[in-house]
Amino acid sequence: MQNILQQIGLTTNESAIYLAFLKHKEKTAAEIARILHMDKSSCYRAVDTLVEKGLLMTIPRVRGTTHTACSPEVLKELMNVKKHELEKEEGLLNDFVNKLLKDNEHKRSTFIKVEKGVQAVRDSMDVSLNAAIQEDKIIKERYRLDYPYFKDKEHVAWVNEFARRRIKAGVAIEQMVNFANKDVFAPIMKTDKNLLKEIRLTPKGMDDVHALRIAGDVVTIISFDEKNDYIVITIKDKFVKELMEGLFDFIWERSEKYS
Repeated sequence: MQNILQQIGLTTNESAIYLAFLKHKEKTAAEIARILHMDKSSCYRAVDTLVEKGLLMTIPRVRGTTHTACSPEVLKELMNVKKHELEKEEGLLNDFVNKLLKDNEHKRSTFIKVEKGVQAVRDSMDVSLNAAIQEDKIIKERYRLDYPYFKDKEHVAWVNEFARRRIKAGVAIEQMVNFANKDVFAPIMKTDKNLLKEIRLTPKGMDDVHALRIAGDVVTIISFDEKNDYIVITIKDKFVKELMEGLFDFIWERSEKYS
């Protein structure tokens, strides 16, 4: 019972005192304090609050002031007041959350991850595919077909399977490569509407070995050193993506078409 009273705004002492007045009818605050084994000053303060809330009625007497409990119907009114307060607080909370969301829209969100190994290459390709599916349904990439991991038959099989998943998802791809007649990728290394693919040859003079992939708001860079060791850098940032896509498109327009 006291838990219910506390839910509508009464304290532990106020709840106990109100229930005591309901049971014992007309009593002084001191008498209720003795019944409940409660500190008198605490009881007096709680009684005054209950009077203010309309749950107790004061009855002046020649020898001291007594109180009696008002009808429990008053509790319904308190509940309604509590509901209105909660609705107001909910409205304030919603306004606060909306403001936070609006402010956050103007904040730059950047995620950067650096990994190593062929599994990192595959994971980055999956991230790009998912980003493309959620955004504009296109992947733009530039790479070389003489990368060391393309000598791994298992990885080649994985790449071919990736191509099938990409096509099934309806994601197109624009590829710039150093040469296109790689036998291991013969089924997919061609410009073909059915493959949702267009291939162009990297312009002469751009002989560096680094790879670039752009999809959605994700940019992936695979950087090689002189020993052919490589790291996979994944950057999720709207503005970095716009920069890299602008560079890619500039080079793409100046690259040789391959059919």
